[in-house]
Amino acid sequence: MPPWRISREWVEAGVGVILRVPALFLLEVWFRTNPMKAIQVNTFDVEIIVKVVYYMALVLSLVLATLPLRQLVWLYMYVVSGGLLLGSFLLSRELVESERAREEADGSIAWTTLLEDRQHCQRLLLHLLAQAVVSALVAYLIDFTNWTRFLLLVFALPVFSCIIGLPVVVMHILHNFATIFTLMMGLFYLFNNLGNMIDLCKEGVSYAAASIRLLGILPVLINFWHVVLLPLQLLLFWLVLFLSQLYFFINSENHTIWQEGWIVILLASIGECCATPVSLFALCVTITYSSYAILSLTKLYLQGFGAFNNDNDTMRGWTEGFTMLLIAVQTDLLDLKPLQRAFLMSILLFIVVSSLIQSMYEIADPILLGLSASHNKSVFKHARAVALCTFLWMFPLYMTYSICQYFDLDFWLMVIVSSCLLTSVQVVGSLVVYTLFMYDSIRSEPWENLDDIIYLARAVTRVLEFIVAVFVVLFGLMESLFGEWSWINSAILIVHCYFNVWQRLQSGWKSFLLRWEAVKKVESMPLASPEELARHDDVCAICYNEMRNAYITPCGHIFHGVCLRKWLYVKESCPMCHQSIAQRDSIPNTENQAAGGVDEVLAASTFADGSGDSDQEICNEDKGDGSECCSSSTESSTSQTEYDPSEHELDAIEADRLYMLS
Repeated sequence: MPPWRISREWVEAGVGVILRVPALFLLEVWFRTNPMKAIQVNTFDVEIIVKVVYYMALVLSLVLATLPLRQLVWLYMYVVSGGLLLGSFLLSRELVESERAREEADGSIAWTTLLEDRQHCQRLLLHLLAQAVVSALVAYLIDFTNWTRFLLLVFALPVFSCIIGLPVVVMHILHNFATIFTLMMGLFYLFNNLGNMIDLCKEGVSYAAASIRLLGILPVLINFWHVVLLPLQLLLFWLVLFLSQLYFFINSENHTIWQEGWIVILLASIGECCATPVSLFALCVTITYSSYAILSLTKLYLQGFGAFNNDNDTMRGWTEGFTMLLIAVQTDLLDLKPLQRAFLMSILLFIVVSSLIQSMYEIADPILLGLSASHNKSVFKHARAVALCTFLWMFPLYMTYSICQYFDLDFWLMVIVSSCLLTSVQVVGSLVVYTLFMYDSIRSEPWENLDDIIYLARAVTRVLEFIVAVFVVLFGLMESLFGEWSWINSAILIVHCYFNVWQRLQSGWKSFLLRWEAVKKVESMPLASPEELARHDDVCAICYNEMRNAYITPCGHIFHGVCLRKWLYVKESCPMCHQSIAQRDSIPNTENQAAGGVDEVLAASTFADGSGDSDQEICNEDKGDGSECCSSSTESSTSQTEYDPSEHELDAIEADRLYMLS
């Protein structure tokens, strides 16, 4: 199949989405309509009929949403056929009314005189042709193949009566007869196929009930969500609803909303399009798709089309949609008046945009730091990443300034604004780390203090985040003590204090302790001398760079001090032999001294620098004086594994090694 050709599955999916969208509009009208107020009900029987029609509209919307595609297409064929018959009725009525007006204006006219009027003849023939075309289309859609299809020409009887010169009264009688006959024929056809419709509905309900019993209601709903492409239906429904509302506001020249500006018009249009549960949920789905598109464009902007080769993040953007739904439900958005809903929508969209900017930062941050750490030479990639991050820290500040111009600062607004401020602080911190990495890449020699400076920059960022969180807590406490107190504000304050203050403090303190312990462990190890580095004659096993200053671990391996410290942040063991450094720091017990000696000898025999191998070769060559050879080898191993100046511990290790080597 050519690449430009659309597959049958895509066509069927698109047709299914388009044909099911009217069900959402029907549900929207059903929620917005109060039948008792829309129609004046004077009697009890009329009230019952109105209620039946009202709930039948709900059933029809559910049928449109759940019917299989083949049956749905047949249903729309019947609906279109009914619309065409309605058009035939309107054409026939218009002809009768025009002929009545003509007779009243010109008096009684003979049929020969009517035929002499060329324009009138053309008009009659046009009506006759239109009735024939409509009847043929209805017969084709409903699949009438026998003589019954000629009954659809019943609305052509008034045209024939006019051609043969019958009075207008007869035309009117024939028009009424055609109307009643068409209604009776439709009711007869409906009654004849009512059993098939009931069987189809019964089969669908039975299938759904069996699926729920077998799989559960949640898997069935998820499967229905994906099969009928309900998110695309909601997206298309809300966009059409929003554009219609926006068109209404734009064309209403005398509307007072024009005095507020285009931003208020957009907010009012969005507020009007979330007045029911259906439109509110559709708005959340639209926000999800919009967020997904923006985040995908962010990845495309930073990494090009290669970013989507292994991209399996199908949940991207749903955070913003769920955020909108939860806050709208919490604030009772549906119960507000249109003007109140428009102003509340500005705050809700502010929260959604803040969450979206945070998601964009989470995509841009690893890419930005990866460009600097990998020493990427593409200036264009660096410029794009820096430009995006500059936007990500400046735009939240502009949003904060704008919303503070319209609303008074209270605890709720402070919580909302703090998220924007935290995003700006995080982006600035990432730019500082990026600058440090770039400065290190242009240096001729490695920057040994780079890790400490980066840790300091990140620590300053965390401290600023902590200060913002503490300020929000203090502001909330001040408002609770001196302002209006409420249980909701207190609950939010407690949650904010726990997650954004206590957990940040606890996480920062643990990170500081880990770093402090790693620094102490590294500084307690002996510094390798130039002679030992020359004998080692190898690179650092962690960073693979040349070693000018290095430390010796208790197991005898040599690493850069900075590299070893980074390793100890994650795991307290040697990167080469994976022996625990914490256990080697302590004085071994008497009962474990022999085992410790074995470990020391095994570690010494597997040195990465090869010194142990050379000593073993000397020992093998000089077999006449084995004790002297073993003594020299032991002294060399002891100098490489020595880490505590205690004489007692050195003597114990020496005795163990002599015992094992002998």
